[in-house]
Amino acid sequence: MIAPVPGTDARVEAPLSGLQLAGRLWRMARPGGMVLVLGLPATGYGFAHWEWAAPDAFPGLLLLLLVSWWFLSAGTLWLNAALDRDEGEVLMGPRPETVPHLEAYALGALGLAVVTALPLGPVPLGCAAVSALLAVAYSHPRFVWKGHPVLGPLVNVLGYGVLSPLAGWSLAGLPLTPRTVATLLLVAIWVAGTYFGAQAFQEEEDRSRGYRTLVAVRGAAEVVELTRALFTVTFVGLVALTLVGWYPRLLLVPGLAWFWFDAHLAHWILHPEEGVRAARTMLRRATVLACAVLFAAAVAHVDAMVHRRVPAGRDTAVRFGPERVRHYGERVGPRPPWVAE
Repeated sequence: MIAPVPGTDARVEAPLSGLQLAGRLWRMARPGGMVLVLGLPATGYGFAHWEWAAPDAFPGLLLLLLVSWWFLSAGTLWLNAALDRDEGEVLMGPRPETVPHLEAYALGALGLAVVTALPLGPVPLGCAAVSALLAVAYSHPRFVWKGHPVLGPLVNVLGYGVLSPLAGWSLAGLPLTPRTVATLLLVAIWVAGTYFGAQAFQEEEDRSRGYRTLVAVRGAAEVVELTRALFTVTFVGLVALTLVGWYPRLLLVPGLAWFWFDAHLAHWILHPEEGVRAARTMLRRATVLACAVLFAAAVAHVDAMVHRRVPAGRDTAVRFGPERVRHYGERVGPRPPWVAE
């Protein structure tokens, strides 16, 4: 609520109640996009179990990891809003009002993310700690890596595309396979495409702030072209690995939706002035496509169980490791020391 200051024409914001403060912080955490952020560590966790046809041994640990990642995402967004004051267009949801001392709340949330990851073991803790440091480097006024054409994308690809799924995967305590490495690489490239696509509508905004982001330097059309190229690499990689038997052949069916997704990117290249509206459409279609692929994998999994085949990663033409993991730790290595017997 805005109230006039006696004797002046200035207007200052009245102190916020606890409920108002919590509401604004919640909206600034972009709850609509939080599902996508939390989906990355959850995907890593799920893929590890899918790869080895292993039972879901530690759902409680996954829940704790998602709490940690919620704090990470919220802290990152708050710190970014404190730097830019959330001016201009916002990709996900309406632009919320800011709050006093936002930077302190952001740093506190990043600290809570690391503390929450403490019981999860060295790999998730390390991923959380590095992600928190990257968030500070990205948006703190002393560093402002988000304004750099290389460091900005590096932070997002490393934090969202590598460390997030890696943290989830590590909870299963199962060994890496060549298919796991290839999948993590495809996820990282997909995240890179999403990052550049989300940046493409900010050309004038980034220039006005003095940022040297790729869109500020090269323009929206070239950034969308790069976005399309990165998504294409992901699609071609997925199809190629499916055809050689690394993924269930059923994944080729939702792959047809790629042409619907790519048609939008081709249109956006020709009409970069569509800005944030085109970016939102890209994000929605990318989400639908990713969900369709995951749904096809789930259908293949259920089909294998119904027909009494060994499911999941044991049911593909190319298999890695033992035929099946009936319980945690069987023929795949020791139980992590941070998990009780």
